[in-house]
Amino acid sequence: VMVAHNIFNKCDLQAPVRSRFANAVGQFSGRVAKSQKKFGAACSSDMKILFIHKNYPAQFGELGHWLAAQGWDVTFATERDDVASERIRIVQFKDHRQQTKGIHHYAAGFERAIISAQAFARSAVALRNQGYTPDVVVAHSGWGVGSFVKDIWPDTKYVAYLEWYYNYPPADRTPYDEVKDPLEGSAYTRARNAPFWLDFSAADAILTPTEYQASQFPEAMRRITTVLHDGIDTTLNAPGERSDALLDELDIPRDARIITYLARGMEPARGFPEMMKAVKTLQERHEDVHTIIVGKDRVAYGSKAQGSWKERMIKELQPDESRLHFTGLVPRKRMVEILSASDVHLYLTAPFVLSWSFLEAMSTGVLMVASDVAPVREFMTHNKEGLLVDPYDQDALVARIEAALNNPVSGKLLRKAARSKMVSELDARSQLFPAHMRFFEGLISDAVAA
Repeated sequence: VMVAHNIFNKCDLQAPVRSRFANAVGQFSGRVAKSQKKFGAACSSDMKILFIHKNYPAQFGELGHWLAAQGWDVTFATERDDVASERIRIVQFKDHRQQTKGIHHYAAGFERAIISAQAFARSAVALRNQGYTPDVVVAHSGWGVGSFVKDIWPDTKYVAYLEWYYNYPPADRTPYDEVKDPLEGSAYTRARNAPFWLDFSAADAILTPTEYQASQFPEAMRRITTVLHDGIDTTLNAPGERSDALLDELDIPRDARIITYLARGMEPARGFPEMMKAVKTLQERHEDVHTIIVGKDRVAYGSKAQGSWKERMIKELQPDESRLHFTGLVPRKRMVEILSASDVHLYLTAPFVLSWSFLEAMSTGVLMVASDVAPVREFMTHNKEGLLVDPYDQDALVARIEAALNNPVSGKLLRKAARSKMVSELDARSQLFPAHMRFFEGLISDAVAA
């Protein structure tokens, strides 16, 4: 515009040309001003964002509260009807029916997703009728909840938060998994991904927490994928002192050496059998070793056909149960207290979605022995932030744990490095939440520019 005005003022233009040139410059200046006004509004406290997840707070709750503190208008849609917030609006939705009895098993997951898509759509229409239109919607992909967002708000930017894309053979296969007929396995896996493709058909962008997860996506999806971790609360998940009260409550001697293991369930996908086998060997070699096991006696990931792995491994191994301490699921602060009591923390997993607890454990500065698999290596280097090992090599696993137990001085360096990495790279409030905000603002600014 400045260049155009210089030409207009300094050049000897004939009257008709001068008039047309002036009109063109004026129109262009108006469009620039209008775009600046739109962009300013997009980056102001008027920004509206809607998160959708069947659970709450899940991956989005803390981020939503942080955005609200920055002045954003934040809404969270969830199936849960027992939650509330003073800072963000909570909207409920409910499936209106169960899936069809006897439906083809290839189609069962897709039907469940469509039912949930309809459930959210009904609540969304009610919001639209009240005059609500979000600038950005972020939905947990694969569950259907965001699949019809664009049909309700066509101009809203839709972000699919995609955690896992299924491939065949499965990347997360364990030695305990039943090997299916290749055609059956491949066909079922293709059908299982249908809800992701439905979301992709409308998504402006895909978010996923790690490079490993993104590597599982088809190329078409990767082209619109941004890798951005959810972030870790490094203030809550911080190093602490061993609690005598905790030891007394669990009936653990004050001078015991403690191994910890933490997972949502007890299954092969998270190395539960390997952990139990290693603990059995360590109990036989070291009378002062106790193990705290956090998690529910269930299968959170993988086939549930084989029943309770806890019962199975206790029956098979006959460990000293007086030195096994099962806590069940625990609140977050209790988890930090348990990690603070740990001499060695085990994170054993198949190549799969990386657990929050892995990074939270690193943030507490606990000495870790972890599976030498791609999702772990993305955040931990062997002998730098922790010790890595093939979880299916029992001799190597036991040797790694013993090395960690017997070398607390060198372990202190690994603990410090793990904590430092989390604080400097993955702290939610100082780094990852602002990065998410910039990402969302970028979507709006791109729309304004277009």
